[in-house]
Formats: sequence, structure tokens, C-alpha cells
Amino acid sequence: MRKRLSTFAAVIGAGALVLSGCAASTTEEESAAPTETATSEAPAELKTIVVWADEQRGPALEPLLQGNTDIAPGYEIELVIFSGLEALQSAWDKASAADGPDVLTGPASFTLAGRDGRLLPLALSDAVKQDLGSASLGALSLGGNQYGVPLDTDTTAFYWNTAFGEMPSTFADLVTVYEENRADLTGGVCFFDGVWGSQPFLTALGGGAWEVGADGAPDFTTVKLNSDEFKANLVEFDLTGANSNFAKWDGCGEDFKAGKIPAANTGSWNFDGIVDAGIEFELGAFPGLAVDTKGAQWVNYSGAYVTAYAADHDVELGAKALVAEWMASPEGQLAIATAQERPAVSSSAAESLGDNLKSGPFTLAGATGMAQFSAPLDNSTGGANWYDVLSSLYTSIFVDGDDASTALDEAAAIVAANFAEGAKALAE
Repeated sequence: MRKRLSTFAAVIGAGALVLSGCAASTTEEESAAPTETATSEAPAELKTIVVWADEQRGPALEPLLQGNTDIAPGYEIELVIFSGLEALQSAWDKASAADGPDVLTGPASFTLAGRDGRLLPLALSDAVKQDLGSASLGALSLGGNQYGVPLDTDTTAFYWNTAFGEMPSTFADLVTVYEENRADLTGGVCFFDGVWGSQPFLTALGGGAWEVGADGAPDFTTVKLNSDEFKANLVEFDLTGANSNFAKWDGCGEDFKAGKIPAANTGSWNFDGIVDAGIEFELGAFPGLAVDTKGAQWVNYSGAYVTAYAADHDVELGAKALVAEWMASPEGQLAIATAQERPAVSSSAAESLGDNLKSGPFTLAGATGMAQFSAPLDNSTGGANWYDVLSSLYTSIFVDGDDASTALDEAAAIVAANFAEGAKALAE
């Protein structure tokens, strides 16, 4: 670890000053009185906070953190960048007090290290909690403890082709635009990223994966996919059957870029391609049943964690100042989002990023999202995982015209078994 000024160097420097004073011609009285320079204390040694990051976020964090002595006074930050997430994960798995980091950055899945005491709980102010939101904080918490501060989001937003008029404020408005232009359209909304990107459509109509509490905590025992509300809304808006064509999820991106679908849901990764296609659009959250409701899309979070090794290295206070104070603050969130060119988590930072279409709107849209938990979604105990179940379900009810209620009940039974098994893995 690097030190700004070693004790040895300070002693040598002070000694050189004293010898220089002895060599000068002085009176006996002057020699007896030590000079102010000779007796001044050496600068306090700075303790080093070691931060680990992968090759995606590390280079952006480097100018903010490397060698910084201002964020946590009395400490110097040393950033170690790994060649990739896999290398970072491998190093973290093998880390010990002898060589482990004080601060770890990476995906929300790192939160699970709190189970074995490798992460330290964090105390966040009420203002920070409100600014970051319950969904993001819930994704980085475990067993009632907050282990991480979310740094950025991987999420989607609602793209609206303004050639079709004003952005719809409700789902009904979106359906109306589709019906009025149906002869010239191939669909009403395109999920660029397949069934994964259709989550806001499901939740806007009362469906989705599982229930989420007011505190952002998931209830994996309550499957929403076949809820009565969702079934009723499919009928209300006449979205099922062989001739519906409203919801598109397979290879529809080119049609949206050709102006044949008025709306889309995707992330900032497709932003440039849509701009290059000449589509003029607005960004927002997926419209819900009422003006003040929105669909909740999947959100993945990256965060920062204070490790138990920070206590072993006697830098716990500095590490927590870096993570729980600076990284959690609107100022820190804005600096990190600007450097990374990724959507921020902080709603305050989002307002400052409003002119940056790749950051501001996606941050605001992400505030309505649901934290994505891979363990239950990727589990296939029931026979197929969430994504494969949705693919079959969509083909069944939107293309083949099968009875939606029956198909939804059968799909829900499969994912209920998956969620139950996946929840066990999260709890272990």
C-alpha cells in the first residue's frame, strides 16, 4: 500500500534541517534555542484505503479516487483495477485480511458476502435513503442490514417516437395510438431485449414476477404473473389472440427504428442506434393504468461495499466515510455518474443529468424499477426458468390465441416452484 509520507522520510528531513542549523555561524544563545523548523512535528502519516474495481468501472473511477486525500481526510485512496469482473470475483473469493480490499465495488450479488461477515453494515442518513430509493437500497441489503451503496443502474426506459404525437400518459393512451394507426404498424410496443425487457409491460397491467413491498423487499411467495388484475387488463385492452400484434419481443428493434412501432422499451445501449436511424423520440417510464402510475422494469445495480478487512487494516472509519458518506451523497453520485456515463441512482443527481439523455432519463425511469434477483429468475425447478416460461407464454397467448387465463395459471405454477427454490438460495 502507498503512503504519502513515511515516518523514516520525515525523520531524515527533520535531521537534515538540524544539521544545517549546526553548520551555520550562530551565537551560543541562538544555538541553545531550537529553531521552529527543527522542532515542528512531521506531517501525520496518511492511512491507505484500498478500493477494488473491474475494468468496466475502474477506469472511470480512477480520476476521482486514485491518490485522493480529500474525500476521507487523513486517508489516501488506492484504486486497484482488475482485468474483468470474473478476475475481480476470483480475487474476492480468495481474499483475506492479508491482501483483501477495504472497499469492494461490483454487482449487487456481492451483497451475499454479508452473510459470512466479510462485509460491514452501513448506516445511511434518512436524506440519503430517500434520495437513493428503497428499490436500490433493498437490492444491496440482507437480513435487515445495509451492506452496499448503489453506484449506478443497468435499466431500461420507455422510448416514444414523437412522430405519433405526444408521449402517452397512460397505457390506454398508448393502445389508442396503436389502434388508430394499426393498418400501418407491425406492433404497439417493442421489447428490444426480448422477454427480459417486457417486465414494465407486465407490471403496468398488474402482473410481473413477484410482489414487492413498500420497502422494496421482494416477496418471492407471491407470484404476480397470473394475477386477476393482469388477466382482466389483457381482456380490457384486447391484447390477446392471433390478431393482436400489440406486444412484440422477438427481433422487433428494426421495425421500431423504421417507424413501424410507436413505442419501445430498452436501455441506453440502444440509444445511439435509434438516433442513427433518424427516429426522434422522448424518454420516460413505461405508462401505467393511471397518469401517476408506471410500469416497473428490471433494474440491476452496481454498488460499493466496506469489507471486514477495513477494520483489520485500521481504516474502517475512512472506508465508511468514502462509501456511506461521499459515494452515497448527491455530489458523489453525480461525479460517479458523469465519469461513468451510466445512469445514476440518486434522484438529485438525475436532475443534474437531465440534459444527458443517456443518464438523466434512465435514472428517473430506474426509480420506478424492480431489483432483479438472478437466483429465482434463473432457477428451473418447475421445469423452465422465468425467461423461457415467458417466451412460451407470449407465443401461446399473443400469437397462437390460446386461452390466456389457463396459459397464465400454468406458467405461474412453474415459476412459483422456481421462486421458492431460488429464495432458499438467497437465504442460505
